[in-house]
Amino acid sequence: MLRNSFSTFQKLIDAVFCTLFFLLSYWIRFEYLQGGQEGLEFTFIKMTPVLVISTLYAFHKNGLYRAQRFTSKFYEILSVVRGNIAGIIGFVIVLYFFGDERLSRLTILIYGAVSTLGFIIIRLLVRNFLRTIREKGYNLRHVLLIGNSNQLVEYVHTARHFKDSGIKFLGWIDSQGIAKEHDVPEIEISYDEYKKSNTPDAIVMSYAGVDSAKSQDFIKTHYNDVVPIQILPDLSYSMVGHQVEDFGGIPILGVNQPSLNPIELFLKRVFEFTATLIGLLIISPLMLLISIAVKLSSPGPIFYGQERVGHDGRTFKMWKFRSMKMADDDTDKKEWSNKENPRKTKVGDFLRRTSLDELPQLWNVLVGDMSLVGPRPEQPYFVEKFRHEIPGYMLKHKMKPGITGWAQVNGWRGDTSLHKRIECDIYYIKHWSFWFDIKILFLTFFKGFINKNAY
Repeated sequence: MLRNSFSTFQKLIDAVFCTLFFLLSYWIRFEYLQGGQEGLEFTFIKMTPVLVISTLYAFHKNGLYRAQRFTSKFYEILSVVRGNIAGIIGFVIVLYFFGDERLSRLTILIYGAVSTLGFIIIRLLVRNFLRTIREKGYNLRHVLLIGNSNQLVEYVHTARHFKDSGIKFLGWIDSQGIAKEHDVPEIEISYDEYKKSNTPDAIVMSYAGVDSAKSQDFIKTHYNDVVPIQILPDLSYSMVGHQVEDFGGIPILGVNQPSLNPIELFLKRVFEFTATLIGLLIISPLMLLISIAVKLSSPGPIFYGQERVGHDGRTFKMWKFRSMKMADDDTDKKEWSNKENPRKTKVGDFLRRTSLDELPQLWNVLVGDMSLVGPRPEQPYFVEKFRHEIPGYMLKHKMKPGITGWAQVNGWRGDTSLHKRIECDIYYIKHWSFWFDIKILFLTFFKGFINKNAY
């Protein structure tokens, strides 16, 4: 009962608190800041339902009334912020078209701050409440697994990763031995026998390879059952995730397109641009000293620009402090990085070991060619070579290249295993989030700059 009515209950809570936040904003504006005003303006009373409806609609469009069992706390907070801003914008548009400008703009601004903070706190309290009651055995979702694909294994791992999801596995039919490996009860009978005495909340099904036709047969047989059936397509060949689009009612599955959150991508860009700008100002004296040292170390320019392959295969010029003597021909320029390169200068050797030669790439971040965090870019010559030798190599270009990355903080840099680096890059893209970037930046400061494989 709680599971079926919770969305309505959440809307009621939001409507009540939306009104209270608006009332509080009015009080702050006219009672606290202005020193008192008799009674409430009729405009305020008249427009409150408009604000409530606009907010609830915006929250609905941002998915805040769907089940949040597999939604991270961070993403839910972002959805609240985005939904609340959209609700306020809708409210202001209605005010404008009704030609009613008597409602204080300052009141609306105060409401924006109060309500955003308030709704975030409410959502966090609701999450804690749901976690508590689920730990006591309420509001659980009892799921029956059917099939033998790795997608079901991932589903189990994901459900257990989100500890407050409330997913309880009743058992696993036709797992072909997988169930025992993942601590899910193996059910030896068919679903037709099982359903005579059991009613799960949902069936999650996925078959791999030649067994995939079993899913279609099951749906044809049990389509009219009251138990919801969910199919997990076998995407074992999809290395970086997938995207689902609706094309006039036809679902289209993109198998080599990572599902990247646009809000977090925007946050990533804003954060990196701001951090880079501040960082360049702070380290400018250091960069000046390095420039002088490079110039004195050997003839040639201070900076070295090399063509690299970036996001979606586009090329750009990546900048570094020059760490070697100038190459005599293009063959030398295409050589793979190695520790014993005779062209390295003493200054260059130090810069490479400390990764200080990478500092000019902050300019690449500033202009948008690179990110602070991402897969390291390679020269076009090596990209063309590796794309035919290493499965999944080109998938690293699904995101902007970075100054540092998951491979680098795990020690895979310089003349180390290229396969391991690609494995780390694909893991990064598949599991990317704004907070994953922050984690990598912290790890870079602690162990990424000075590394035994840096040269």
